[in-house]
Amino acid sequence: MFISRFLTFVIFFVTSAVSTAGDVSILLEKSQKGVWSVSYSSLVPVKQLSFKRSPDNSRKNRWMSLSDTFRFDYDGNIEKVSRIDGKPFKRVTFQLKATYISLPKEYAPFSPYTDGGVLLHTGRFFACAEICLPEYNEWSIEVQSAKSDNIIVRGRIYTEKAKWLDGDEGIKVYVGRAIPQNESSFVSVIDENLPEELKTQISSQLPLLMNFFSLNMGKLEYRPALFASYSSTDDGTYGHQGGAIPGQMFMHWYGSKAIEEINSDEVFWFFSHEVAHLFQREGANINDLKDQWLHEGGAEFFAGKAMEHFTNDSDIFQQKLEAAHKSCLSALDEGGGYAEISRRNPKLHYSCGMSIFSAIDEGLSKNSGINIYKLWSLYNKRVASGNPAGALTFIAVAKPYLPDGLTSSLYEFSSSSEVDLLRFFSEMSKL
Repeated sequence: MFISRFLTFVIFFVTSAVSTAGDVSILLEKSQKGVWSVSYSSLVPVKQLSFKRSPDNSRKNRWMSLSDTFRFDYDGNIEKVSRIDGKPFKRVTFQLKATYISLPKEYAPFSPYTDGGVLLHTGRFFACAEICLPEYNEWSIEVQSAKSDNIIVRGRIYTEKAKWLDGDEGIKVYVGRAIPQNESSFVSVIDENLPEELKTQISSQLPLLMNFFSLNMGKLEYRPALFASYSSTDDGTYGHQGGAIPGQMFMHWYGSKAIEEINSDEVFWFFSHEVAHLFQREGANINDLKDQWLHEGGAEFFAGKAMEHFTNDSDIFQQKLEAAHKSCLSALDEGGGYAEISRRNPKLHYSCGMSIFSAIDEGLSKNSGINIYKLWSLYNKRVASGNPAGALTFIAVAKPYLPDGLTSSLYEFSSSSEVDLLRFFSEMSKL
């Protein structure tokens, strides 16, 4: 949870034992010359370090060991570090490339700002002694930088160093000279070299979106932070990445063409989707991969509702829905179950999920006195009371308010992942 009042020029230490993640602590350090490194220290000698999340083997190409004695291994699922001679070790340090990299279904470790600042994603640096067991979810992290830099951790500003216990997906940590701008509904660190039109759009539209979702889904108990950054590229690549984790929303554009091709409607949808994630609260903390359609498809549908509200025009929303139907059905025509297909193509959680939410919204409008926002609120309460976040809990909450046929199809889809059910949802949402 974010603390709304900022504390400046403070050094923050957590006096606690080293994390339970295999007794490994993490130090991220920025040198006086602006070079980043990460060091891992273990209480006892280990044969290897394993990274908590490894969508690919890019660390091997981007992390340079400060000695020639270590190597990376990747088995297609887990990335590991060990000594070449096989001997145990207690500490290893790598020099890092603090540039943006697009990772599959993973946030970049660095989102640079044009003034030299960076936004770190701590989850990219989680590592365990030997192997990461499922119960390992706590890491001791320290960041050190120059006195002239601010280190922003969970809404507080520190200088020189900050140390805390981290976990879950990790958090975003800003390191640089910028000072957050305080808004009524959020705080922000926005890259000064983003186009003026985009900065104006952020400052004007985000308060409206925060108010819209507060009215429909309940006011947040904290003030979230927004980070918006831009970096150039040398190879002509361009694009953007955004996301939301508890208390934080972030957007990064990379490559000059990404700035040149900014479409105000697409940016608004992008903002709406990420703000919706903040308001999904506990219900978005879904562990089962096949259930990811619930919060991603939900955020897409809520973004459409926001677009419809602020433009007083349903055309863009309907175009997005039609595109989602086509994208979903086209992928599902390959055959196989949804769980299998979406594992190969995670973007289906957005398109197919949006189709499912459209069908649910139609069902609510015809058979119930509640709307899709109230349904999500009831689902959140069920999760907060101890039920697992996921499709089965959501469907159980929705059951009294939906036609029996739709509820049965939702249950069948959740348990069997039959492709034909997705076709049914897509067709029903067009009614």
